Amino acid sequence: MAPTPPSPDDIRGVTLGLRHLIVSGERFRQLRGRELGLGPSDVVALGHLYHQGPMTPRQLAQALDMTSGTVTALLDRVEKAGFLTRSNNPADRRSLLINTTPAGRHALEWLYEQFDEVIRGALASGPGQTAGEIESFLEILGNALDAGTQNGAPSTGQAPPNSPQPATGPRST
Repeated sequence: MAPTPPSPDDIRGVTLGLRHLIVSGERFRQLRGRELGLGPSDVVALGHLYHQGPMTPRQLAQALDMTSGTVTALLDRVEKAGFLTRSNNPADRRSLLINTTPAGRHALEWLYEQFDEVIRGALASGPGQTAGEIESFLEILGNALDAGTQNGAPSTGQAPPNSPQPATGPRST
């Protein structure tokens, strides 16, 4: 017998819970980042460098969906804090490579340890699913959200309600 599909109310409950998780995670990252003297986007940038290794400013800008000017200001802040370095790119002398410093790696490891501790406590008092079951379900949700962002197109092709409409005709100043 096939499982019963979830009702719209069940779906709404899951999406509300997921939104709460996302907002809470962002708040956690923001507060822990502030303890390190970093802003939320600074922490995200360090995370990209920590997990992916050295990147050019252009690659980091693409990963963060930021302009080059915004990334330059971010790099200035995080380098001044001692968490990253810029060095010549051996593959392209017109470019730089950005990498985390030992202090930057240590800061992210500390942040991840803080996160792990909170999650460990939640799992210990949770509803009884194993960590593996929760991990599998989160992977399914992550993959579904990734699939929903392919090519950046909205799923319905329609503009969101109450979105600004493009101007037609000449503007008056």
